[in-house]
Amino acid sequence: MSWHKAGMAAAWFCVLVGTGIGSLWLLKSGHVADTLPILFRMQFNTAINFVLTGLAVTALLSGAGRIATGLSIAVMLIGLAFLLEPLFHAGHPLDTLLIDPFRQTSPHPGHLASGTALSFLLIGVCVLVSAVTGRPTLLRVVLAAVVFMAAAATLIGYGLQLITESDWPRYGHMSPHTALCFAALALPLIFLRVEELDYNASTIAAMLGAASYLLLLALTLLDLQNAFEGSSPTVSIDPDGKPASQAILAGLLVVSGIVYAGLIVYAFRSAQRSRVIALQLRESQERMSAIIDTAADGIVTIDARGTILSTNRAMETIFGYRSEDMLGRDVRTLIPDLIPTAGNDDHTADIACATREVEGTRRSGIRFPLDLSVARIELDHTVLYSGIIRDISQRKQHEQEILDVNAELEEFAWRTSHDLRAPIASSIGLTAIMRDMIGLQAPTTQLVPVIGRLERGLQKLDGLIENIIQLKRSRLLDEATTSVPLASTVQETIERLRFIDPGRQVSLAVDIPETLVIQTKPARLRMILDNLISNAIKYADPDEEERRVIVDAALTGNGWLELRVSDNGLGLGQGDENGLFQMFKRFHPSRSDGSGLGLYIVKTTVEHLGGTVAYVRLDKGSRFVIRLPQRNDA
Repeated sequence: MSWHKAGMAAAWFCVLVGTGIGSLWLLKSGHVADTLPILFRMQFNTAINFVLTGLAVTALLSGAGRIATGLSIAVMLIGLAFLLEPLFHAGHPLDTLLIDPFRQTSPHPGHLASGTALSFLLIGVCVLVSAVTGRPTLLRVVLAAVVFMAAAATLIGYGLQLITESDWPRYGHMSPHTALCFAALALPLIFLRVEELDYNASTIAAMLGAASYLLLLALTLLDLQNAFEGSSPTVSIDPDGKPASQAILAGLLVVSGIVYAGLIVYAFRSAQRSRVIALQLRESQERMSAIIDTAADGIVTIDARGTILSTNRAMETIFGYRSEDMLGRDVRTLIPDLIPTAGNDDHTADIACATREVEGTRRSGIRFPLDLSVARIELDHTVLYSGIIRDISQRKQHEQEILDVNAELEEFAWRTSHDLRAPIASSIGLTAIMRDMIGLQAPTTQLVPVIGRLERGLQKLDGLIENIIQLKRSRLLDEATTSVPLASTVQETIERLRFIDPGRQVSLAVDIPETLVIQTKPARLRMILDNLISNAIKYADPDEEERRVIVDAALTGNGWLELRVSDNGLGLGQGDENGLFQMFKRFHPSRSDGSGLGLYIVKTTVEHLGGTVAYVRLDKGSRFVIRLPQRNDA
């Protein structure tokens, strides 16, 4: 229903009624007055004021504020003048100021009853307040409601023959069409744009109906009391000698019973509908809560100040807080850069965004990357923000690993092509030299150095290829975890490598308990031992009288094995530690023809087994410390 249209209709209805009744008074039609005397219950002055009131409401609803203000003031002054007239002049000069009534319809023809004059005054105030403020106000609603209750009580009284029986001279009275016009004008003034005041229209309607009925009941009881006390001489008496108000009161009680029976039925049906709606709402909330709580991404709701209002279970996993510990906190505790820290009261204005990458803070204080998208939710009286959060720590780690592997592959391709090409080119050249020497029938003694150089070049090429194979195996080798006796495994490696360089006499010692057994992958463990022990032999210091390599191991007591390979060899120069475990990094190239892949293979293999490798500089020589889990389930 459009209350604006209803207001315009009511205003023009009042204008037509006022014009019609005023015209009848001016025409002085006795025949009409004899036929329909009730029409002349509305006085000429009342009719004129209804025309002004209807025009004032029409101007108000049409946006003509100044016209509405002027007309409403005129209506107020007329109502106030007739309301105060009995106090200042008993002769009622205003009654016949505009017309000399041709019929005596009341003790004071032309006079506005006190209730009518007060209603005009209140309606005028309602129109004036609305025209001045340009918006609905509580004052307008209250005053219009008072007018409607008086008019509704009058109409109900007519329906019950109340006014025609007792006439209520003490409180003033209205004609039925006067009451109808006031009710028609009051309703739009009550309900027009009332939702802007946060009032429920249905509740207001129920309160109006109840208040109108109670007003009518109160007036009936007062009239009945006056009848019994003899203070109401105009109360009519029925044939049984009882005041008519008793019959009216009985009628009101019957109507009350019917009304309340209807209300009970309505309340019962409403309660049933409310229970169904409440059940559906609860089920909907439970489904929504289940969806939100089982979501893999974190979901958080905050207010305009950044205070956390709700979270789901994924938020607990991501940030390490319990949900109840996050509620009421500033969201910057979790996402420091989400809201600007500058002193700006509207600092959340720009936080709504599509997915972007920010940093979060776990309960432990660790910063981590996350994807965040924020949606703005505009409610009637506030603004909320809903954020969807995804922990991308693993994704970023995998991306970095891919970048590292790609960089390694690029370096590996460049280094491998260079290192493979050099010995191959050298071997091709030596083969050509040998062919020439054979063609010249050179002595065998001259061929021996060339063959030696060719042999060393091919050995170097074979070693490089072997290291490449080991590197590939360290990445792709699929091997089960078994029990490995560490002492015997180290001893087997030493025996296999003891004579890889007969020119270097190295003393190799093992200090590992025979009972020490670990759960690991044996082929990868041998790969680590092969590279560390062979490097210790290759880089032994030729100037040392006793060249030694010591391999020892022990359990640290917290489920870890610490394996150490120590030597008194050439060691590293200052600053060489930074690139020690890089691919193709070579030290002391004049002492050994290594490929530079050995320590890189050690590092990748140890990390695959879940351990770490570290270099320790000794006063003389080096020590490599391998930490491996005593049991490896990877």
